[in-house]
Amino acid sequence: MFQTNCYLVYNDSEMLVIDPGASFKKIDEAIKRHENVKVLAILLTHGHFDHIGAVDKLKNKYNCPIIASKEDKKILRNEKYNNLAGFASQVESQIDWIEKDELKFGSIDVKVLFTPGHSAGSVMYIIDGKLFSGDTLFRLSVGRTDLYSGNSYQLMESLQQLYSLDRNMIVYPGHEASTTVGFELDHNPYIQK
Repeated sequence: MFQTNCYLVYNDSEMLVIDPGASFKKIDEAIKRHENVKVLAILLTHGHFDHIGAVDKLKNKYNCPIIASKEDKKILRNEKYNNLAGFASQVESQIDWIEKDELKFGSIDVKVLFTPGHSAGSVMYIIDGKLFSGDTLFRLSVGRTDLYSGNSYQLMESLQQLYSLDRNMIVYPGHEASTTVGFELDHNPYIQK
C-alpha cells in the first residue's frame, strides 16, 4: 500500500536485504530465486513501519542479523511511536545497532552515512558504488519530517553529504524510482546549493 522499495543486494553466494517493508512471501520468493545464495543480514535505513513489516519473519527464516541505527530504537521497539493512518509496526527480534560507518558481511562491504532528519536514526548505505537512501532522499524530493523524531533542519544538513559523493552514483530510494546523485544535486529543490 505504501509502495516501499525492498532491495536484494547480492553476488554469487551472499545477499543483503534492505528495508523489507511488507509482503514476506513476495520477498522470500525473490530470495529463493537465487539458489546457493546465503542471506547475511537485513539492513534497515530507518525504523518506520512501512520499512520493517517483514523483518521478524525474514530473521526467523534466515537466522541473520538485523542492522539499524540505535537512534531509531524507540520507533523500532514501540509501535506507539511508529504509526500513521492506523498502520503501525515494531520489530520483536534482536537488533544489532550500527557502531561504525564501515560494515562487512562476508565479502560485501557497506559504507554507512548517518543522515538524521526523516527520523533520528536514518542512514544511507553505499554498497558496490550504489547509494541506498531510504527515505532521506527521493527523486526530486525528500522524506517527511513530521513523524516522531523527524527534524527538517537535520535533514537539510544530512543532505549536504551528497556533495562528497560521485555525481554518477545511482541512488535507490525507499519509495519510487531510482535517480543519480548528480541529478539530485542539480535539480532537487530540497538540497541547499
